[in-house]
Amino acid sequence: MLDWTLFRKLFLPQDPPFPNTRVSSYDQLLPDGLTMGTLYIGRQGTGKTTALARHIVEYFKAFPDRAIFVLDWSGSITDSILGIIANEPPRVSYELTARLIYDELGHPDWVKPLPEFSSMYGNPREEQAQRVANNLVKLAPELVADAPFLAGLGLREIAPQLFRLCTAIYTDPNSTWQVTEAKKLLNDAGLLRQAAAKYGSRVPEAKWFFEKGFLSLRENERELRTYAILAMLGVIEPQTARARVGYPFPGWTPKEAIRNGYMVIVNGARLINQRNTQHYLFTQIYSLIMSEMNRRTPGNPEDQPVALVMDEVYSLISIPGMAEEVGVLAPLYRSRKLELYIVLQSLSQLALPLREQIWSIGNIVSFAVSNFQEAYELAQQVFKYDPTTIKMTARSETGQPLVEPDRGQYLQIANEMQRMKHREAIIRRYQSEKVLEKYVLWVRQTRNSPQAPMEKVIELKEILLKERAVKVQDAITEINSRKIVSSPKSTPKPPAL
Repeated sequence: MLDWTLFRKLFLPQDPPFPNTRVSSYDQLLPDGLTMGTLYIGRQGTGKTTALARHIVEYFKAFPDRAIFVLDWSGSITDSILGIIANEPPRVSYELTARLIYDELGHPDWVKPLPEFSSMYGNPREEQAQRVANNLVKLAPELVADAPFLAGLGLREIAPQLFRLCTAIYTDPNSTWQVTEAKKLLNDAGLLRQAAAKYGSRVPEAKWFFEKGFLSLRENERELRTYAILAMLGVIEPQTARARVGYPFPGWTPKEAIRNGYMVIVNGARLINQRNTQHYLFTQIYSLIMSEMNRRTPGNPEDQPVALVMDEVYSLISIPGMAEEVGVLAPLYRSRKLELYIVLQSLSQLALPLREQIWSIGNIVSFAVSNFQEAYELAQQVFKYDPTTIKMTARSETGQPLVEPDRGQYLQIANEMQRMKHREAIIRRYQSEKVLEKYVLWVRQTRNSPQAPMEKVIELKEILLKERAVKVQDAITEINSRKIVSSPKSTPKPPAL
């Protein structure tokens, strides 16, 4: 006897288990809708990283004039992207690799330098000094909240002046002092006085601040006012971090990557156990990218879209000061053609400011989630209420349900979202900035993403890492050689005869 249930499962298309949904055999996002922002969410092992990696590589192939920045906390999406590229036919793989910049934070031997201050970034040094000072404030909200006068004064007033002075100390304008020398200046009043006297004319406001104000304070008063700066700059003391932010010439710049349509992959896996250092370095990269985006004229048709992928980058999504800024990127930077991707295992990873703003993102790709309350919230955001679906039963024949009439529908959807299988996903997507697709897509299984063996990925990483890189020890030697050179005494001219 024929088993019709089995027959339907094997040979007939299944109806989606969600309302207002259409079955889709692919998990494609539409290019014209990417400026609405994209959220990938799903518990570990559901296939979201591989699906996103395939999307990024396909996008990279389709639009060779568009830049992509991938900030990867754990290294998983790095391996997936490089594995897919390495598995392409040799000619295609070579062409894609030629447009790749691979940056591995914390590598013990090689570093791609990214100093805080450089003329190669293309913006004024005043902007660069303020950017670094603002980053310190955002990274230390608790420090500023607990000691608003001392910590706030140090980070908001002293730090910008200190960084202005650093950018003024040079004999070659392309090679200034960096944040690696900032602590040295604060800890040595004599050196700070000498620097202000010799180079302060290039930054008169900093010269006045230090000579007329800061250096006239008692030593213990100076220490109280600078302890927050010294504490924050302590995170770049490890050699690999010092080499990165202290070497004067950047290995890459956002300006160059955007101009040439490069993909920049920043892998932070080596620094997972050095959280504060990792937070600083990812925040620095993010701020450099956004500084370049801020130079764009809104609505300029000549500008190409720029993709920014944040794969569980905790410094940007979990620290309130940074998360608040990230939360407004999708709605505010559409006119500058920023395509934001945020990748999460759960909504609980978000700091409260971003948690409240996350639904301003337009495209949502959801795999199975663990937390029921989060599944319920996702259901409310992705699916519109349909009064013809399940409704909570009333407690009496004449009474009405004591809960919201839509609760039954969203309870059912949330249960289904928790039970989704590996690589099963639902997608709400925009066709363009103005048009939301009528139906939610239900993907029974995302497409296969064949990848090269891990040995080949490791080999590719090594090749890409050494491009544009310097040896850590060479960078440290360059940094340690910096000193303020006294002007040579002029030789008296002989008297005129």
